[in-house]
Order: sequence, then structure tokens, then C-alpha cells
Amino acid sequence: MNNKIYIDDFIIWQESTDEKLPDFSFIPPMVRRRMSNIEKIAVGLAGKIAPENPNYTTVFASKFGEWGQTIQLIKQFFDEKEMSPAGFSNSVHNAAAGLFSLLTKNTNSYTSIAAGDNTLEMAILKALTEKQDVMVVFAGEHSPDIYSPVLDGEQHAFGMAFLIKHSGKRAIKITHGTDSADTLTFKTMADFLEGRTNTITTKNWAMQND
Repeated sequence: MNNKIYIDDFIIWQESTDEKLPDFSFIPPMVRRRMSNIEKIAVGLAGKIAPENPNYTTVFASKFGEWGQTIQLIKQFFDEKEMSPAGFSNSVHNAAAGLFSLLTKNTNSYTSIAAGDNTLEMAILKALTEKQDVMVVFAGEHSPDIYSPVLDGEQHAFGMAFLIKHSGKRAIKITHGTDSADTLTFKTMADFLEGRTNTITTKNWAMQND
């Protein structure tokens, strides 16, 4: 695992009353029409900070992934006894990662991670093991109404993307985590990226501005 990284480029977005999805207008119209909401969030944000030279790997992470698209497929199968092939291709967990690699012509490897409440922590842990620069994308779409009875509360759409580099201006020291650490949340990582927090500690790793 790398003991020092650099994070200079990042973007953070959260759903608001006025903005239900981030700007993704740079994506070709023919592609946009086939994208799910979480693809628009993840790919839209990643595209904003993607380097012109696609010499980096990507790690896409989402706790629930394409749950909205999956619900549509289940309803379609119940009503029509068949599923849309195009809809199914958008329901898999690596749909956003695959689309992003096509749009950016990035032939390097990509990974899609879902690890429950530890999804963001595991995504960064994966990135820290890479030998080249890594784009980390963490996103979630607005929770479908059908899940309201089993969720702690309504989940609003969110997303962040950041580049973990091996050189840059903002150096970050990586050390071992601690078993007593709290679960890494979107807000905690956003606070660190935007400079409101100097240190993050998880069960597997810790980050500190160097």
C-alpha cells in the first residue's frame, strides 16, 4: 500500500431542491438518453475532472448501485414476462464504470465496488494498492419509494470523484487505521477533501495532510 499520495483534483455534488442531477451535458445526446440516474451522477462528475491523458485506473463505488433500474426491470418482467436487454445492460453494477471507460477511451482496468456501509472505505483501499494514478468515484441515486419502509430515512442523490496521484501539490500521508474507527461517510470524505478536516481514520487506513 502506498504511504504517500497526492489529491489535487476533486469534485463533490449533492442533490438539492433546485438540482436533482449534476451537469452531464458534455456527454453525447445519444448516450445520455440511455443512461440511468446513477450513471449520470457518476460519469457526469468523473468526466469533469478526468485528465486528457487516460493513463489512470478507475474505481467506481456505490452501496446500492443501479437499484432504480433494477426495480424497473422487475416490474417489467412482472407485467410483460420479459426484460429489456438495454435495461438489463444498465442494471449491472459496473455499468457506469464501463460507460466511463468507453467515453474517455481509457483502456486501463476499472473496478466496481459495493461493500455495504464500508463501500467508500473499500474503494479507497483498492485505490491505495494501485501503482498508477487512480480515479475514485463514489455515488448514489435518490432512494426509490419502495425502499422507504426498510431505510433509516430518504436517501438523496450524491456523488464525488477525486484523483489519487503519485505526484502533485497536496501531499497526503497514509498510515494504518484502527479497529475502533467509525464508518467512513460521504460527509467525512467531503470535509477532508475540502479542507475542513485534517485527518481521516478508518479501520483499514488513515489519511493526514502532510
